[in-house]
Amino acid sequence: MASVSSPADTDIPTREDLVLAVAAGADGPYELDPIRLMKACFLVSQRGRPAWRTRFHFEPYSYGPFDRGVYAARDVLLARGLLAADQPGRYPSYSLTEEGEQEADRVRSELGDKDAAWLARAGSYVTSKSFSQLLDEVYTAFPDFATRSVVAH
Repeated sequence: MASVSSPADTDIPTREDLVLAVAAGADGPYELDPIRLMKACFLVSQRGRPAWRTRFHFEPYSYGPFDRGVYAARDVLLARGLLAADQPGRYPSYSLTEEGEQEADRVRSELGDKDAAWLARAGSYVTSKSFSQLLDEVYTAFPDFATRSVVAH
């Protein structure tokens, strides 16, 4: 993505808005589970607009890049009724509620079509990969974040 000037901090989408925009695009064959949500936000921080990076603070962890703030944002969205969590298997799966869809429309409008589509593609990307494929691709592209992984790479 092309470099952009640094807008005022209030012009940068909130972490919750970025998570919501990612979740809005999570349309792949795999569920948007905690690990896929984390990796999508990591990709947003590393490959998205430079200003978005300020919303995240990733460190190497057991399953690669980790930022507690992603789960805090998820928890805010769950508490506000914008995300729903189902437990179809071992991990919860997140999806937008009806209210979440409306809020995602607001976020899309504020971000603009290009940025909103980019964030949605991040959600689509992580839900199009198996767990092992996703970790392998992230670890290959960002080896510094695989240093503490419990998954062999």
